[in-house]
Amino acid sequence: MTAATAPLITIVIPAYNAEKTLLETLGSVSSQSYDKLEILVVDDGSRDGTFDLARDYGLKDDRVRVLRQDNGGVARARNHGIREARGLYIAPVDADDIWHPEKIELQLQALKKFPDGHGVAYNWYAAIDENGIIFGHSRPVLHQGDIFELLLRENFIGNGSTPLMPRADVLACGGYDAGLRDAGAEGCEDLKLYLALAEKLPFALVPDFLTGYRFTRGNMSSNAHRMLKSHALVMAPIAARYPQLARDIRAAQFNTARWYFKKAFFDGDYPQVKKLAPMMAGKYTPQLIIYGMRDSWRQAKRQGIAMAKRALGRPPARPKTRFAGAVLPQPGTAFSDRFTTVPVKDAVKPTGGSRP
Repeated sequence: MTAATAPLITIVIPAYNAEKTLLETLGSVSSQSYDKLEILVVDDGSRDGTFDLARDYGLKDDRVRVLRQDNGGVARARNHGIREARGLYIAPVDADDIWHPEKIELQLQALKKFPDGHGVAYNWYAAIDENGIIFGHSRPVLHQGDIFELLLRENFIGNGSTPLMPRADVLACGGYDAGLRDAGAEGCEDLKLYLALAEKLPFALVPDFLTGYRFTRGNMSSNAHRMLKSHALVMAPIAARYPQLARDIRAAQFNTARWYFKKAFFDGDYPQVKKLAPMMAGKYTPQLIIYGMRDSWRQAKRQGIAMAKRALGRPPARPKTRFAGAVLPQPGTAFSDRFTTVPVKDAVKPTGGSRP
């Protein structure tokens, strides 16, 4: 890894009307075990106390610098911070998300497997509510190396607050696409950048849940219709470049739509359900039938196995508490409770797809 053994990391925090959560985010960032940090808070034209909170925090931590811009959206705010950054790597985090204290340190360790540390590092996330309480988590995958096709099929990174990325390559890819917001399709700027980086660079995994990704009503990821429009715009040019991947892209679009529909339904967000239902029925009828049949078969198979075990007097299987050595996030617990758990530091064997 060049830039000596301890490169400067620039953390970019886009913040818009974030006074309720910004201090918690800043606290999780400034308390990282790796302390050679530059922390840039980009106030995106906030109308509340966001700027004052960030400025006052900077008086206590001289690594914090506050930037301001007229409201232009999260992509422009991130790009502003990236342009101003002095670090070799960029680590974005939204102003309502939080990190495990060892996130940056473990990601840098993971990148050492690549020549000069030239790659992107990511980890899994725990889904948290307004109070920082866990209610779910990302599907823990073990993808490393060339992950372009894998990421195309499933956005397993899943948010904008997880990766550690080389600044020069982010700039070479054009940063985050602010044009999606201008087209009324804000939401998949992070996925578009990750795919652009994955076409050029290997990815390294830290196999633990080091990001607390907050889901709240009204945040960008809760607007399913806009997110699906954003996803379609991101995938269109990739489908044109790689026509042999068209089937994978269609499957990814269906799975994305199904995920948002399911989330809206179980969240009781019926306005979203009413918007999505006609689209799901009209555009994905064959896929829904196939998925429904497969899901019914899986449920019947699980029930059959459970019934057979009971008939044989075998105890039911205990729920898994670990995956690949990492403690699985437990619903109903605070994300901060995980800080006493030592993350997994062993590298896992790379599993990546071949480049088309």
